[in-house]
Amino acid sequence: MSLKLLSSAMLMYSMNIGILVTIIPLFSQELGANKMTIGFIASTYAAAYIVGALFWGRGSDILGRKLALGLGMLGYSVAVFLLTFVNDPSQIFAIRFLGGLVDVSFWTVPTALIADMYASKEMGSALGKIGTATAIGFIAGSVLVDVLVEIIKVVDYRGLFYICSVFIFLISLLVLFGLQEKPKPKVLVRKTEDSSKVWRKYRDLMKKSFAVMYIDIVFFAMFFGVIVSQFIVYAKNMLGPGEALVGLLMGSYYASEAIIQVPAGKLSDVFGRHRIAVLGFIMCALGFFALTFATSFVLLLIPILVIGGGIGTLYITVPAALMDVAPSSQRGLVSGFQNIAWGIGYFAGPALGGIVVNYYIGAPYLLSVIISMLGGALTLYESRIRNSTSK
Repeated sequence: MSLKLLSSAMLMYSMNIGILVTIIPLFSQELGANKMTIGFIASTYAAAYIVGALFWGRGSDILGRKLALGLGMLGYSVAVFLLTFVNDPSQIFAIRFLGGLVDVSFWTVPTALIADMYASKEMGSALGKIGTATAIGFIAGSVLVDVLVEIIKVVDYRGLFYICSVFIFLISLLVLFGLQEKPKPKVLVRKTEDSSKVWRKYRDLMKKSFAVMYIDIVFFAMFFGVIVSQFIVYAKNMLGPGEALVGLLMGSYYASEAIIQVPAGKLSDVFGRHRIAVLGFIMCALGFFALTFATSFVLLLIPILVIGGGIGTLYITVPAALMDVAPSSQRGLVSGFQNIAWGIGYFAGPALGGIVVNYYIGAPYLLSVIISMLGGALTLYESRIRNSTSK
């Protein structure tokens, strides 16, 4: 498998997603949807994302990574094309649910694919590269919307849906016919009694190990949810009228998250997943704590860069730690649960942040500090569990 080919496909695909997530709320509003309806449309996609994660994860274990990834992209191109026919906001619900069901393959399968192809000492670096490619695609897609629609005005929203559909279709063909994957290894069945004490102990420890990693994923997904739901309003209220500086802050966050992923992956290959993951939680804790004292643009910029680096570090190291111990025949399933955990955290972060902010404007960030400390402690605990299974 060519890592460059996979990274290129993910960059181009995420660029289209960056365009779509920007224009679908605007398109819905243009059709007459109110803010609540737009929120429910987003929730519909998130619900479908959670539902489809295990299907595509386990499906990739059975059908193969390349086929599952390519078919998911192909299905998403159809879902995007259907948006060109929408005349009423209510019609978007069904299409976005369909889109969420098939688009989740893009978020589930590549992690398992990388784990199949690379040894543990190289996997972190490889995951970092595709993570960076994905983040760059998102940033580029958001910029392209402004250029194509607002500045040079060459297309409208329906025109962009059509263009994205065609490009996603071409990317799916690139994956299906250009990507190579490792053949499935033959599984040797050992005659081991499931009832043996040794096997039961190992199985129980592994369950705990996976559970802790999934909790970590919920935690850093909550961090991201707090940033996208609370930080924008927090920064705008502090900086006053005008959205340019707020946009620059968010762009800086995404850039920091993207840049850190390759070096974080390489460091985790050398020094271990858990040490670098704990470092990621420490960065998040320091960044969120500093936000509560921010009084200017610079004092907002520095913490958000640190938080972006922390979340980007966790985005690579925690999934890599999961893949290190996942059986090769079940990596897709493990990745599916990983995406369910992300969906839960992404829902819980904005919800809890919205509740506690009513008591104190900096409460969402103090809550994130506490969760960061808990996440670091759990990661150290998980490290001990994993070490005990290797003895």
